Amino acid sequence: MSGNKRVATVEFIKRINRSLVLDMIKECQPVSRAQIARELSLSKTTVSLIVEDLLKKSMIIDLGECTAGKGAGRPAWMLGFNPDSAYGIGVSIARSETLLVITNLLGSCVFKTTFPSTNQLSALIERIQHGISESGLADQTISGLGISVPGTVTREGIVLHSGTLNWHHYNAGSVLQSQFPYPVFLGNDANCAALGERWLGAGKGTDDMLFLSIGNGVGGAVICNGKVVDGSHSLSGEICYQIGTDDIRQKRFNVLGETGVFEQKVSAHTLSKTFGSCQALFDAYCAGDILARETVSQFVLELSVVLANFIGLLNPERVILGGPVIEAMSGVIQEIRDTAFSLSPMHAEISLATLGKYASAYGAIADVFERVEQG
Repeated sequence: MSGNKRVATVEFIKRINRSLVLDMIKECQPVSRAQIARELSLSKTTVSLIVEDLLKKSMIIDLGECTAGKGAGRPAWMLGFNPDSAYGIGVSIARSETLLVITNLLGSCVFKTTFPSTNQLSALIERIQHGISESGLADQTISGLGISVPGTVTREGIVLHSGTLNWHHYNAGSVLQSQFPYPVFLGNDANCAALGERWLGAGKGTDDMLFLSIGNGVGGAVICNGKVVDGSHSLSGEICYQIGTDDIRQKRFNVLGETGVFEQKVSAHTLSKTFGSCQALFDAYCAGDILARETVSQFVLELSVVLANFIGLLNPERVILGGPVIEAMSGVIQEIRDTAFSLSPMHAEISLATLGKYASAYGAIADVFERVEQG
């Protein structure tokens, strides 16, 4: 085994052990280091190193000397999980409004605020700092800050492209990190929304999931084995670029950074043209309007074909649909399920997102806790 592979394997094992220890403390508290080592078949040294790291990051708390449960005998130095021992900050930048949410370790919201969006990083930093100050939380209780960005973002915090913010190959993460005393992480808005729904929403606890959001644009995210799939150039999940043979015949092609072919068919901008809004279109559809029924039926078919293809490719447990278009057309979700299932021999549970516009902010916090925990 090469040196790099050996290091990667060791780091992977460390992450697994750390997760096992943290999960046991959450589920079995109060619990001692000796109990953890015994139950997980880990050495006492390994457990002690992990515990010290988790204590330092405020992921767990020291309960002091007390008697373990179930008649475990002599008192021991016990550990516990206190969801209010640390907090995460999530910021979701949208076209006109930016949300700031703060939660404890279990996702209970302790503070939220909104402010106008800006692409000026100095102004964004000032508004985030003001929001945190309003919350009254001390810096030492904050695990980290996660920011959801509408665009292509690397794990290192470089915004490769954001048409909404007009940021291109911009190392926003580095600038932001220099202004805050705790870790700062940036993520793509669709990926963050998927993580939010997996943590607290319709996909809670789902390790294999496809997330699709349809609004003025189309965003997608893939979660595999509990992790977001980024892709080789951080472009995984760009469902907006799906294309069919009819598109090729009509010479409709995709250009990176521009509105995708699939996006042109199903976005709010397209669907609102005739009736003024997606809600008006849906209302007309329910009232039996012929043009509305044609438009909605075509939308259902286009979406179902893409879903059937992705279900066949990825075999997800769940598909979560969100965004303003889906919210307006929630009445046709069963038709979408039926059509998608008729097109694919492989099925997945298809359901509506539940966190609305807050999904990305909550997901940014989930990402913070995950990255801080994994060190």
